Order: sequence, then structure tokens, then C-alpha cells
Amino acid sequence: MIVDGLGSVTFVNGVLRVQLTNINGEGKIIEAGSIEIPGAKVGDVIQGLASASKGIVDKLNESSDGSEEKTKKPSSKSKSKNKTN
Repeated sequence: MIVDGLGSVTFVNGVLRVQLTNINGEGKIIEAGSIEIPGAKVGDVIQGLASASKGIVDKLNESSDGSEEKTKKPSSKSKSKNKTN
């Protein structure tokens, strides 16, 4: 399931309900499903999602830093060659 956003979020009878949305082929926002989390576990689930998201962002940043260095090195070499020519 692809999730493009969140719809309504409610906490009733000790259960957090999060409506998930996505965008259909016509560009309209539609309900994609829901997540229901027992109140006693809300903190653990949110903390787990936050930690996992941070880990993914860190890996993406490491990956993009490495690719930027690779692209910067040849361009700096080519600039130095242009200066001497």
C-alpha cells in the first residue's frame, strides 16, 4: 500500500485510529486504509517509526554525500585543466 498522506486521526475508546490517504489516477485524494493502535502502544509505535525514518534519512544522506563527492572530484579536475590550458 502506498501512503501519500494522513486523513483524520482520532483517539476513541483507547485506540488511536489514523486514516491513510493516497492520490488516485484522477489526482483526487482517496482513503487507502487505516492504522489502529492500542493506546498503550502509541508511544512505542511512534518512537519506532521515528527511529526507522531517521535511519533511512541518514543512509540516504550518506549515499548522496558519496555521489556528490564523486561528481565534484572530476569537475574540480576538469576545472584545473581548463585553467592551465
